[in-house]
Amino acid sequence: MRTVGIDLAAGPRTTAAAVVVWEGSTAVVEPPRLRCTDEDLLGLLTGLQPGDRAGIDCPFGWPIPFIEAVSAHAAGRPWPGRGTESAVHRATLRLRRTDLLTHRALGAGARPPLSVSFDRLGATTARWAHLADALAARGLEVERTGAGSVVEVYPAAARLRWGLGSPRSMEVLLGAAPQLRCEPGVRELYDSSEHAFDAVIAALVARAAALGLTALPEEQDRATAEIEGWIHLPPEGSLPRLF
Repeated sequence: MRTVGIDLAAGPRTTAAAVVVWEGSTAVVEPPRLRCTDEDLLGLLTGLQPGDRAGIDCPFGWPIPFIEAVSAHAAGRPWPGRGTESAVHRATLRLRRTDLLTHRALGAGARPPLSVSFDRLGATTARWAHLADALAARGLEVERTGAGSVVEVYPAAARLRWGLGSPRSMEVLLGAAPQLRCEPGVRELYDSSEHAFDAVIAALVARAAALGLTALPEEQDRATAEIEGWIHLPPEGSLPRLF
């Protein structure tokens, strides 16, 4: 099987992709794809074969309260926060359900999640929405819960779960996963680009999802995840279980 990891950005300059080919108890990391255009990414994703998976480092949607507030404003209806303090109401629009649950799972020491509503991350999600629509037109429907072949991932959180620490390092990754094969010249390419490194982590999380090591939303969160997206978070110490 092949897993594809994409560290998505608002434009090609800082967008990278990685492909890992799984062969029995080992896996081969191919050279990274850098400065990926929309067509580059669509080619990778439409090239997925049965059993392949892709992990995308990007929110798949916006918080439902934010969507409802913007829709109300566009239609001239009362702003949902009417009668409450502005800052208090805005706080309810910042994060998705999956952002809150992931941060809780990582513990108090984890970096607070970025807001797809109010941070620059929203531009990246807008690019993903465009790509997901193009994929649908080509016959690949992306399920925002991750139930299909494409899952939303969070490489920084996966690195924490796998004890890979910081900064990003192929030496550390290969030491923790010796079954991962990566030629010296290819290692240098991943070490020289944080975007490429996050892409290979995304590809590894896609493998975890394929093996059922990540969790789909529970019943009470499924309807929300179908709109907002759902981060697939690997269990602590699960990196060796990918092989």
